[in-house]
Amino acid sequence: MTKTVPAGFAALLSMVAPLCAQTSAGAAEIPLSGHISADMASRFHAALADGKPHIARVTSSGGEDAHALAIAADIARTGSSLVVDGICAGPCANYLFLAAARRMVQPGALVIFTASASSRLAMVPQARRKEVSSLYEDNARQERQLLQVRRANAALLLEPQLGLGTSCYSLTSRDASGKAYINYQAQYVGWTPSRAWLTRAGFGVNGFWPDGDAQFQAALQKAIPGGARGGVTYSTAKSPAAEAALLNRLGAIPECPK
Repeated sequence: MTKTVPAGFAALLSMVAPLCAQTSAGAAEIPLSGHISADMASRFHAALADGKPHIARVTSSGGEDAHALAIAADIARTGSSLVVDGICAGPCANYLFLAAARRMVQPGALVIFTASASSRLAMVPQARRKEVSSLYEDNARQERQLLQVRRANAALLLEPQLGLGTSCYSLTSRDASGKAYINYQAQYVGWTPSRAWLTRAGFGVNGFWPDGDAQFQAALQKAIPGGARGGVTYSTAKSPAAEAALLNRLGAIPECPK
């Protein structure tokens, strides 16, 4: 079993690249590379000060949810597009990919989803939510706002948690105020759906997407030589499950033995 943490894939890639360049077509292109941080979110926000659509070219193996949500809000607000180079994992996939008006994945690049605030909260019984850090409710609210903007299926925020093979959740780690973080034990650290699943969830994508597990494994080896610590899984399912069914399944996941 692998105990996941919010940063997910954060240690796999190097830090931030220069933020602004001009494409040959004249539209502003904004490279985002490495760990998603407060500094990256601040500079990205400044780069979009004109309010016009831009192209975010991203290579990120993880980062901090709150800062990824801030970047995603700017992407959604300006109707900007996303180009994935190499890998877009964790908060990059959960939020930046979700927020983009258009998505292009370069040959051999991968988009890898993981747990969201919504899926973690769904595992915790309502009676115990008061024990949990308020950041989960805040982040889940922003996730729902992004879904509404894109008119997309909530399965993208819920089904990856089940796809990871989650066996139990834990409220044993605490922040400075004593509120609990929602951790979990799972077989994998990342999940990639089929293109058909993604399309039916309301997230069309242009360019490359793995067509079957063999192509996925080849792309994964290219994107993360040696593979991701804890493993990444590919789903052949063609349609997302209904939101109510997903919430019921997540609610049935037990608390980890103490």
